[in-house]
Amino acid sequence: PPPLQRDNWKQLPPFRFSGLDSDFIIMNVQKRNGVSIYCLSAGPSLPEWLGERARRNLSKNDEAIRRRIELIQDFQMPASSSKLVQSNDGRYIMAAGTYPPRIRCFDLHELTMKFERYVNSEVMDMVMLGDDYGKLAMLHEDRTISFHANYGAHESIRIPTFGRAMAYEPTTCELLVASKGNRIFRVNLEEGRFSEPWTYNNMNEKQQ
Repeated sequence: PPPLQRDNWKQLPPFRFSGLDSDFIIMNVQKRNGVSIYCLSAGPSLPEWLGERARRNLSKNDEAIRRRIELIQDFQMPASSSKLVQSNDGRYIMAAGTYPPRIRCFDLHELTMKFERYVNSEVMDMVMLGDDYGKLAMLHEDRTISFHANYGAHESIRIPTFGRAMAYEPTTCELLVASKGNRIFRVNLEEGRFSEPWTYNNMNEKQQ
């Protein structure tokens, strides 16, 4: 390959992509040996001691600050990640990782990892039961559903068959678990018991 010399650099026009509220975020782009390099750290930076309200006020008045790109520290897993879920209030992201199984919570306002917890088996799906990370349900590959609170693991239950996905219905306070086969298990979190499962017809089996 050609040597990495300064002569091989080529400045390209700024790269734009749509951001929130139909705004545009601009990144500086350079080309080196035919490879485009996007500069994520370009633009003004804010001091760490600045409060959240002051940051919002500055972003409203300064277009360059509003369009800058901020990166979450340690937003990764040592091996791989199997699931990402954002809280209803939009502030937190929960990530499930493997080898060993674990979950990590990231704060989008502080741009840091808030905490990390190890779990007994790999996570197949996660559901936020509240507005933030305070109430979390996780479906594991060993047929268990674990419930976590602010302080850590709270309770766990086991379903009859292996689960595939989950959803939460807040109007009935039911956790819906799609499982292998043609049944959807219903866990009533207000009463603390299983409700009668739903059954459905497999369209693929009908066509065969």
